[in-house]
Amino acid sequence: MLKRISISIFLGANLCTILLLWLCVALTYISPDYLPRLSLLTLAFPVFLLVDIAFIFFWLLFKARLAWVPILGLLLVGAHALDYCPMNIGKDKVIGESNDSSITVLTFNVGHMSGEEEREELIRFINITNADIVCLQELPSHFLSNHQKWLDSTDYHYRQNKGAAILSRHPFLSDTISIIYPTRSNHSTACWIDCYGDSLLVVNNHLESTHLSTEEKDDYANAITDPHRQTIKNSSRMLLGKLSEAASYRGAQTDSICSLIDRNTGHPVIVCGDHNDTPISYTYQKLARRLASAYREAGFGPGFTFSQRFFPVRIDHIFYSKDWQCLSCQIDKSVPFSDHYPVLARIGKKAH
Repeated sequence: MLKRISISIFLGANLCTILLLWLCVALTYISPDYLPRLSLLTLAFPVFLLVDIAFIFFWLLFKARLAWVPILGLLLVGAHALDYCPMNIGKDKVIGESNDSSITVLTFNVGHMSGEEEREELIRFINITNADIVCLQELPSHFLSNHQKWLDSTDYHYRQNKGAAILSRHPFLSDTISIIYPTRSNHSTACWIDCYGDSLLVVNNHLESTHLSTEEKDDYANAITDPHRQTIKNSSRMLLGKLSEAASYRGAQTDSICSLIDRNTGHPVIVCGDHNDTPISYTYQKLARRLASAYREAGFGPGFTFSQRFFPVRIDHIFYSKDWQCLSCQIDKSVPFSDHYPVLARIGKKAH
């Protein structure tokens, strides 16, 4: 009798976990503007996924005939699980190889760079990557104009709008195109580039930030280990409020970017930058329904691009037209001067 009750309780817990997984997936189809707080549930997707996988082993040990329950739950969210944690093998070391139609794309939130040493480090890093197109976020407004000699030596052309800059070794066909959307201080910019005779639209994004100060991040991290419940409650309320407000902004911003993509159907498009959203989010999934994700196609593992204490997530992405293919994609964790890691992808047109 006790065993039967225990099995029923664990089965109920497993079914609840699966329902939460499905709810996370369903929320990626609904703009956070409508359900800002509930949309934050998608951040817990990896937790629910790990619990469901643990249930597979649990049932195999104690009730093998029920193992199909978590397996079914996993299969039904399998595509989203691979968005979060791709399992590609052998495509992470090709950066630098080239052919007549492939290009290397770099996206990097440089974090304002307060010192000259950090600025020189950025230049060295870009030189090492030898990227054809570089999209930078939070770049100081006068950085590129102050380093014109370096730009001339590398054949880079550039366009910059506020903190978002696009560098290209291919000629620009337009000035920057501002993308108008509701925001407190973030922005996106786009421009046309002549890429091997094709008009390529490049969109560089820095979508709505949470605007958590360093002190607030530290307070929340400390609250997690603080036994004082009121401290945890206050920190959690503050965090939820800021996260949900930012998510609401990003929903509208994503809609504006997708409208730009839809208006230029038939042209190759690259969309990249700091999207401030994980792969299980409205932002990522709406873009992924139109474009391919470089890390999804050629990365391995969760690939965190933002990693501070208690905040490891992948929020920097590179998307491209689905008639292209990703030859390699990697996240470089050797760059020390930003709280983001740069993402590099080698992409090229598919053979027809």
